[in-house]
Amino acid sequence: MLRKQEAPGAWLIVGVLFVSWFFVWGGGANTGAVFFTPVLKHFGWSRARLSFGYAAAALSAGATGPIVGWFLDRIDARKVMVGGVAILASGYIVLTRAHTFPQFFICNLAMGVGFVASTAIPCSVVIANWFTDRRGLAMGITLAGASIGGAVMTPIANYAIAARGWQFGYLMIAVPMAVITIPLLIAFVRTRPASEPEPERLASEPAPPPPAPIELPGLEVGEALRTRSMWLITIVQFLFASLFAGLGQHFIAYLIDIGYSADVSARVVSLTFIFTTFGSLLSGPMADRVNARQATALTWIVTAVAVFALLGATHFSALMVYAVLVGVVGGAFGVLLPLLMLESLGIRRFGSLMGLAGVFSTLGYAAGPVITGRIHDLTGSYTLALWLFIGVSIFCMLACLACRPLESVSREGTSRVAA
Repeated sequence: MLRKQEAPGAWLIVGVLFVSWFFVWGGGANTGAVFFTPVLKHFGWSRARLSFGYAAAALSAGATGPIVGWFLDRIDARKVMVGGVAILASGYIVLTRAHTFPQFFICNLAMGVGFVASTAIPCSVVIANWFTDRRGLAMGITLAGASIGGAVMTPIANYAIAARGWQFGYLMIAVPMAVITIPLLIAFVRTRPASEPEPERLASEPAPPPPAPIELPGLEVGEALRTRSMWLITIVQFLFASLFAGLGQHFIAYLIDIGYSADVSARVVSLTFIFTTFGSLLSGPMADRVNARQATALTWIVTAVAVFALLGATHFSALMVYAVLVGVVGGAFGVLLPLLMLESLGIRRFGSLMGLAGVFSTLGYAAGPVITGRIHDLTGSYTLALWLFIGVSIFCMLACLACRPLESVSREGTSRVAA
């Protein structure tokens, strides 16, 4: 049986994971937009080519996601996460010495392994094992680190780039990962709470029988792959990654194209991350009270409205509508998509299933920016890409509503056996 109360130290784990997301995703992935234009000017590549270089990280993350998930079902998450952060910090440092496209591509390829080993999959597994009743709240606080980190680190990275170039900016990102995040993970993070200590007994007393293995609710990998929900969630994760990576990586370039300065664009990105924090914190408790399917479907409706507002971003008020809405839903998705998988497939093989779904998610992170950049290269505008993203949002809303809760799938399986 799963514990109904959090074990001692559970909220400390959340605090450490918050810091990890602050520097790893907030300082790393979420600052990517401010590097795009300086790196583009430095190398002189096309936007599609540069996007493909960055997409190497998503490609390698997708390839290693199932391996990371498999390891997480078998060894402690601390080892996986520490290794991931070490790879990522090293990758950013080596990236400052890249002079050719193959070097740039290989650095990002290695960094993708670091991202997948240190962020969503292991953190979701840890939270799922330490929490039950307030799992959504814990997940929301953890992922708020990414948005707060983005809000803080984006202007810092932008200042570093303006002062000493994009290479110095990458160093500013790598150092906190190495000197802050890794020691905290080593000291505090574990996959699940330690077992209760065995009470002392007299030498004459017989040894108690070994404890029965904990039966975790959920589907085995093979069972999950035969469900509608697994494939719908996988498609939604792919499209979510495509949309938000496509928007995120080209966002500052888009704003510069329509007349905003680089400084104003960076401030808007920072503002977006502030509202992402609200989305992370509010969506988890909402899913705890209703269900992840309805909450996730609602966020896709809001996403469609946000992208529609971005079409009119030459008006500052429309840009602010986009910044607020996409910030909120961006934070919500990071919390709700793992909860949707837990609600539909259970915790039994959660690590492995997150890894498998992560293949398609990271393919989306790779494809979204490349497709967005290619549309711009062909049409000279991002307008067609934005309309495409509105259509994607509507489809994903319907897909989330079509997912089925685990209880429903389990009852159906029991009925088949009885028949």
